[in-house]
Amino acid sequence: MPSADTLRENKEYSELRASLVEAFEFVSNSKITEGDSAPLEDLDNIYRRAAALKAFDLVAISLSYIAILRFRLEAKYYRALTALNDAKYLATTCNSPLAVKINLWAFALIELSEKNTQSALDLIQNALATVVDEDCDAKFNTIMLEVKTRAEHISKESVKQESAASVLQEVVNTVSDPLIALLKVARSIALETNIDTLLNIIAQEIKLALSADRCTVFLLDSKKKELWSKVALGMDLKEIRFAANAGLAGYVAMCGETVNIKNVYEDSRFNKEIDQQTGYKTETMLCMPIRNMGHEIVGVFQVLNKKGGVFTEKDEDLLLAIGSSAGIALENAALFDSQQKLIEEQKKQFSSFIDTLSGTIDARDKITSGHSKRVTLFAVLICSELNLSEEEKSIIRQASLLHDIGKLGIKDAVLQKEGKLSGEEYNHIQEHAHLTSDILGKIYSSSSEFREIAQIASAHHEKFDGSGYFKGLKGEEIPLGGRILAVGDVFDAITSKRHYRSQMKIEDAIEVLINDSGKHFDKNIVDVFLSISADKIADVFLCDLDKTITESDKAVLSGFKFGELHTISKKPAASSEEKKFAEIFSKYYENRFE
Repeated sequence: MPSADTLRENKEYSELRASLVEAFEFVSNSKITEGDSAPLEDLDNIYRRAAALKAFDLVAISLSYIAILRFRLEAKYYRALTALNDAKYLATTCNSPLAVKINLWAFALIELSEKNTQSALDLIQNALATVVDEDCDAKFNTIMLEVKTRAEHISKESVKQESAASVLQEVVNTVSDPLIALLKVARSIALETNIDTLLNIIAQEIKLALSADRCTVFLLDSKKKELWSKVALGMDLKEIRFAANAGLAGYVAMCGETVNIKNVYEDSRFNKEIDQQTGYKTETMLCMPIRNMGHEIVGVFQVLNKKGGVFTEKDEDLLLAIGSSAGIALENAALFDSQQKLIEEQKKQFSSFIDTLSGTIDARDKITSGHSKRVTLFAVLICSELNLSEEEKSIIRQASLLHDIGKLGIKDAVLQKEGKLSGEEYNHIQEHAHLTSDILGKIYSSSSEFREIAQIASAHHEKFDGSGYFKGLKGEEIPLGGRILAVGDVFDAITSKRHYRSQMKIEDAIEVLINDSGKHFDKNIVDVFLSISADKIADVFLCDLDKTITESDKAVLSGFKFGELHTISKKPAASSEEKKFAEIFSKYYENRFE
């Protein structure tokens, strides 16, 4: 890891640090909404750049910010705690007072949101007591004092409301606290199917319910005869594995007994080397097997260091009750995880099949070789500009690759004819849209997602005014993906060389799209296409060549929208920057390389 002095001399580090300091007030007061992803994207970018620099103090700060914004967006308490614990680990490891201060403040904000006012007060007090020898400290303290004042006000109101029932509450607490803890765990884990998230939720809930310092949930891998878990190590969750019979957790997994140790250093089964390696001091430990509905052992709870004493029989009873719910939830999550992996593998295989099939289509039609690939790239760019979901983007991508599969049913003499087609031949080649629908409809009949692919792929020759084929759909009757494909398909056709005509000038190609907006094309899709950064469009023209855009050219192209080429061509006197942009784009469009 680079030294603090080395990092301070790094220009990018200084810029990132300044951005994070400036973002503090925004994060403190922001009310992020579901559609407003920009702040999270900006912070994620800072996080990744800081990680690349190995500036772990900045990684910790950005993680703390991200945890707050995601919590406000999703209201998922345990996911926020996981991110904040990662940030805490990094902040303390790299000994950064600023990262520690911000992390404490972030914890306080989330605890306050959860109405854990005393915890929030303790955390914000510690944050205020953490001195940062910088100008920003006063600014941070002012904002943190506002959090403290808010917490104190809520705390006073809570005291007023609770004072009348304090005696009764003491009685209720002695009877219901374990039940409340159990219900809280059951509620938290009932609907969670992600195994990593579930492990964290269960560990956090047990830690709180048993007033412990740490908790790890180990799962038993019967095939490999190993215990494993996910633990927070720095920025990521890391999987740890060891032999199923190793250590106290292994002993419990093998014998099925509960082990409650009041002093681990007096027990020969405890591996003291782990404490020596980590610097952590284990004192008390409660280990218990996790069982499924068939009473088979599926894992082990390992709870460390009871706060203010030792683990009691009540703690054992509570952990046993939690284990019943947790065992079922973990087994269900593991089953769901394996199913998801199988589905993902099937998707990869199917995607590979589609890519191969698409290549076969283009190989058969030598005149339009590479067409499906380029249309797909144009379509994906439009999808990204429209902020479509990954699922929608995937469907349109697959439809793009297969939009000309119907050409497999077109006669070779027509498909590969050098020269213009006769009226009869043109009518025959138009049949490929209907054939695409028939072929894909049969392949995809069992899935609504795949039926959508068939509908989109076969709609690429529909026109917005209803004059297209093969169904004569009009306006928004045409699937969104079909309207996107129509733009990409025509644009690639008119910008590609044919033996009977040369490549159309890029300005003229753009004019075709503009003039046919509202007639052939959906104007909104054309506008989005023309708003794409010019370097991204140029990249598509290089997809079949062993060429890349130079960094200097990319810097110029990325400063202009693709559609500005048309605007510049109409100007009586373009600026030198505009002329340079147009010349550079033409070089890549026309494949003119020195």
